[in-house]
Amino acid sequence: MASTRLALAALGAGAILLASACGTDSSDPDASSGSAAASSSGAPSEPVVTPVVGSVMFAPTPFAGSDGNNHLVYEVSLTNYMRTPVTIAGVGVLDATADDEPLLVLDENGVRTRLKPTGAPSVPPAPGAPEEYSQVLAPGQNGVLFVHVVFSSEAPKQLVHEVSVRADTAPPGMREVDERIAPVTVSDSTVPVLGPPLAGERYIAADACCDAVRHTRAILPLNGSPVLAQRYAVDWEQADADGRIFVGDAKDPASYRIFGDDVLAVADGTVVASRNDLPEQTPGSFPADLAIADADGNNLVLDIGDGFYVNYAHMQPGSVRFAPGDRVRRGDVIGKVGNSGNSVAPHLHVHVMNGPEFLGSQGVPSVTEEFTITGRVADTAAFDVSEGTGVPLRLVPGVTESTHEDQMILDQNIVTFTAG
Repeated sequence: MASTRLALAALGAGAILLASACGTDSSDPDASSGSAAASSSGAPSEPVVTPVVGSVMFAPTPFAGSDGNNHLVYEVSLTNYMRTPVTIAGVGVLDATADDEPLLVLDENGVRTRLKPTGAPSVPPAPGAPEEYSQVLAPGQNGVLFVHVVFSSEAPKQLVHEVSVRADTAPPGMREVDERIAPVTVSDSTVPVLGPPLAGERYIAADACCDAVRHTRAILPLNGSPVLAQRYAVDWEQADADGRIFVGDAKDPASYRIFGDDVLAVADGTVVASRNDLPEQTPGSFPADLAIADADGNNLVLDIGDGFYVNYAHMQPGSVRFAPGDRVRRGDVIGKVGNSGNSVAPHLHVHVMNGPEFLGSQGVPSVTEEFTITGRVADTAAFDVSEGTGVPLRLVPGVTESTHEDQMILDQNIVTFTAG
């Protein structure tokens, strides 16, 4: 009983709710098996101390990617209830309905690049790790683990997460704990099939799904809840025949290949919001002190039915053709690509969400009816260099041109869209 008291003390005030655990003799070798027996007989199972608690923030919906695989993208909120720092030493994503191999295994290094502590990190990131990411949670600290599962078969119906927790300064018996937490039912929501947002060739899906941090991990605390409207967002840019994003003066929006291209409605729908009065920004740096309401620049939100909304952002001032209440048809020109709002270079930002608020809704997946992949940029760093300096894009060698249907266009793919 004494060891149990020490363990509960280490957990802090939140452990008071588990005080009844002191009624169990921890020295009883049959205690754990007795719990299982009691559970199977209908009696309540004994509580299990879990130093880190967690839940899935928004149930994931499976979708088909342009790599030929199926994908799940979601976040697990983790909170350290200990009075001592803990290390998340590993995470396994399991099919809760089958005794199979894990769908995904993250070791400590994998966790380090995917766990973002709320607020300042408790320890500096390791060399090469993204800024403000860490596998360590301070006492009482919350963090968000960004999960991306790739699989070739049918999506599981339910998931659960096996988390290995290490607390080197905790009392004996609490220094290494394996937990099963954060169960979630995988969503069976429809994934909308959309038309192209642009028409032409050499469009680059920049900062797209599934691990690009600028969108997929852009959680915002809004209206009292964490939301991720940009979970599946894409920043569309375009290269010329020589692979250059811009030619000429980098400060002139007109130097960029995509500037002024027609923006197309991806589906029939009704406009629920639009903005048309914000100026072009000077490329090269993000604007300072921009109000959050102006972040999307000249934008349009289109209600396409069945609870889905499409957000278009950063269009040219005066180019947005529709106002709230207007009906549009798939393929209609709704504006022109610009550089308004929180933008560092001319591009078209598009994302699908479950509500009309462009930042306050949850991002949901969609797929494009038809497109042709003609190449792929080597990585985000290569894209950033080209966007920032005008040098030709560094590409992945040997990418074969291929036509795709009803798939999500994944990060850094270069595609051709045919209007229609």
